Amino acid sequence: MIGPKEKEFEKIPTDLPKGVHTGKEHLKNLPKYIAYRAALLREKLLLTYLCILISSLFLIYFVISRVEISNLYAKMRVKEYILAPGVLDFTTATPQSIPDSYVHDAVSDFLSNLGNVNASNIIEQYASLKRFMSEPLKIQFDADAKDWIQQVKSEDLAQIFRTKKLEIVANQEGSYGVTSFVQADFYAASQYLGHEDQVVEMKLKLVPPERGKRWYLQIISISWSKLEKFRSRNLIEKPTAGDTHE
Repeated sequence: MIGPKEKEFEKIPTDLPKGVHTGKEHLKNLPKYIAYRAALLREKLLLTYLCILISSLFLIYFVISRVEISNLYAKMRVKEYILAPGVLDFTTATPQSIPDSYVHDAVSDFLSNLGNVNASNIIEQYASLKRFMSEPLKIQFDADAKDWIQQVKSEDLAQIFRTKKLEIVANQEGSYGVTSFVQADFYAASQYLGHEDQVVEMKLKLVPPERGKRWYLQIISISWSKLEKFRSRNLIEKPTAGDTHE
């Protein structure tokens, strides 16, 4: 049963002092008291709702800020390659997206190690070149170059590459196909022996940076042959328009 205490006001005692209004005069003030209590309750509810709203907004803001910070940390962890074609020329590149000039400079360096050799530096030149080869290619290169190294050392030969034309074809997966048309000049004991037109073909792949390596390109395959052999091979691989295949 709801009594005076549940309604938050006490019953007027019957033994009131003299001069205190009772009966109808007390009932006349009751609506004002009820209105006051209703207004107070409304204010309390409004303050409660306002606190809940402010707390919710703060929580939403906190969650959004943490998500933004997390995204920033994720972006900071994305790898970027610092490529150094020259001492004063540094280029920033994201994975599998490097300037053509960087690939061109790397290929020129590889060709220099491959073609500019003599009896005193051929071992060092090839060792520098092999640092950028894949493991299977290193084994194959050692086997293919063994006779040539012995000939250069025994006959005191020297070879110099002069690049005439360089073709580089890239795909979207960080791989590059290189075709270099070079003139190889030969010397024996400082005597000029003549020259030979050759074609050097390489396949390169972009790899992660590694301390101590100037180029972040790995040589997957490398071959060189005379220009005439290269042209005849292309004629065989590319039939004329009149050829038909069953």
